[in-house]
Amino acid sequence: MNELTKELKIKTGWVIFVTAIAMVLEIVYGIITNSMALTGDGIHMGAHILILTITYCIFSFEMKFKEKAERLNALGGYTSALFLGLTSLWLIYESVMRIIEPETIAFKEAILVLTFGLLINLICIFIMRGKHDYLCKMHHHHETQHCEENLNYKAAYVHIVADLLTAILAVVALLVGKFFGYWILDPVVGILSAVIILHWAYVLIKSAIKMLI
Repeated sequence: MNELTKELKIKTGWVIFVTAIAMVLEIVYGIITNSMALTGDGIHMGAHILILTITYCIFSFEMKFKEKAERLNALGGYTSALFLGLTSLWLIYESVMRIIEPETIAFKEAILVLTFGLLINLICIFIMRGKHDYLCKMHHHHETQHCEENLNYKAAYVHIVADLLTAILAVVALLVGKFFGYWILDPVVGILSAVIILHWAYVLIKSAIKMLI
């Protein structure tokens, strides 16, 4: 398990580095272009960096304190899920405010930068994905196989997948806004993405609580 934890730690480190580049670009250009979808995705990436850093630290502790690895794993997943939920609430608030007080969006620039962020998400998923063992610790008992989820790594992985989903929805919203004039889809997509992410956070928190109790 120590070698697997080390490998996951390295993967997480690379994802933090790649995500940081995309985060800076999306937040800066999100502000410049007045795109809530782009800014929201950039902030979401910032939350991911914080969460991935927690994941990275948990893996470091797991390698030093093997006897407490299971609880540390659950604690990491729980903490990450909380941040995921709080980020979603913030995104809902900002999106609603954008509907109330709309601003002119520089669609072309926002679409280009967001597409770059989407590609970064795909790279991160490629880095983090792997065999089923990456998300589970396999145990054999009486010739049966039981899968105990590594919630710490799973939470980080879900964050990346969630951001890919929001990026895709945001690109679609910006394209529709640019070519058909439906600017309101930009903040609406922010709300829709946040609701989906809240659901995933809720599921992760439930699983983590079961392991912690």
